[in-house]
Amino acid sequence: MYHFIVNIHGGSGKAFVQWNKIRAMLKERGVEYVTHVPQRPGHASQIAARIAGEGDGDVNLVILGGDGTINEVLNGIPQDKLCRFRLGLIPTGSGNDFSRGLGLPRHNPRKALDIVLSSDGSRRIDLGVVESDDPGARFPRRLFGISAGFGLDALVGTSINKSKIKVVLNRLRMGKLSYALLTIKSLFSLKTHDVSVSFDGGDPIEFRRVIFCAAMNFRAEGGGVPMAPDARGDDGKLSVCLVSGVPKFLTFFMFPVLLLGKQRIFKSFYLRDFESMRLVSSTPAIVATDGESFGFVRNVRYTVIKGAVRVLI
Repeated sequence: MYHFIVNIHGGSGKAFVQWNKIRAMLKERGVEYVTHVPQRPGHASQIAARIAGEGDGDVNLVILGGDGTINEVLNGIPQDKLCRFRLGLIPTGSGNDFSRGLGLPRHNPRKALDIVLSSDGSRRIDLGVVESDDPGARFPRRLFGISAGFGLDALVGTSINKSKIKVVLNRLRMGKLSYALLTIKSLFSLKTHDVSVSFDGGDPIEFRRVIFCAAMNFRAEGGGVPMAPDARGDDGKLSVCLVSGVPKFLTFFMFPVLLLGKQRIFKSFYLRDFESMRLVSSTPAIVATDGESFGFVRNVRYTVIKGAVRVLI
C-alpha cells in the first residue's frame, strides 16, 4: 500500500489538476493507497509523524508537491524511523530541485508515477542537518534534502514563497524565472557578513564580505541554479558554495556565471565537500532549509546523515 501526501494548493493551482490525473491512473492500475491532504503550513509534518507512528513495517510514502512539502515531510518523520520509509515523489512545485537532484521527470506525472510504482526503494540518499542555539533560530535542528543557505540565497528562497511574481510566472510555466528575478532585486539591498568557517573539525578559515554560503546536498537550488556543480545526494558528503569579497557592482555580472555553473573561474567563489561545517558570523543573517525559514542567526552548524532515507526511483 502507498500513502500519498498531496499538497493540492502547490504549483499555483496545477497540483490539484495533476492529482486528479494521478488518481485516475491509480484506479486504472488497481493500486491500493491512502490520501492525506495538508490543510495548513506545518500540517504535512504532522501527517508524516502520524504515519511513522503506525506499525513497524516499511512505509511507501509518495509526496505530490514541491520542495517545501518535501521538507515538511522529512522533518515530520522521527530520525530513528526514517529507515522504515521509502519516499516517492511526483513534483508539482515551481522549483522542483529535489526531483531535479534525483533525476526524476518534473513535467510528466504519468512517468513519475510509473517510476514510483516500479521501484523497489533500494537506493538511499543523504540528508543534511542544520543546527543553531542562537536566540533567533526558529528550531534548534532542521533536516534538509536540497540545501541550507546563509545570506542572499536564503533570503531569496524564503521570499519566493510570498512573491506574487512566482504565482504569475507559474501560471505561464516560467516558475524558475521568479528565482532569478528576485535574486537580481535582492542584490540592490545586499548586506554582507564577515564569517569564520571550519570544516570537519579543522582550523577556522576567515571570509570577508560574504554574500551567501550554501550547504548543498544536491547540485542545484532555486529552480535549477547549480550552486555546487559536482554535488551528489548519495556520496556521504555535503558541498559548500560560498561567495565573498565581491564589490557590489560586480555581483550583477557574476550571477549569469553562477547560472551556467562556471563559478570556479572566479576566486571569490569557494567550493569544497565536507561532512561537517561550522559557521560563525559577525552579524546575524537569515538561514533557510530547502527554501523554508530556519531563523536569523550568527552561529550555525551543518552536518550530513549518510544514506538517511530510501527513495522510490
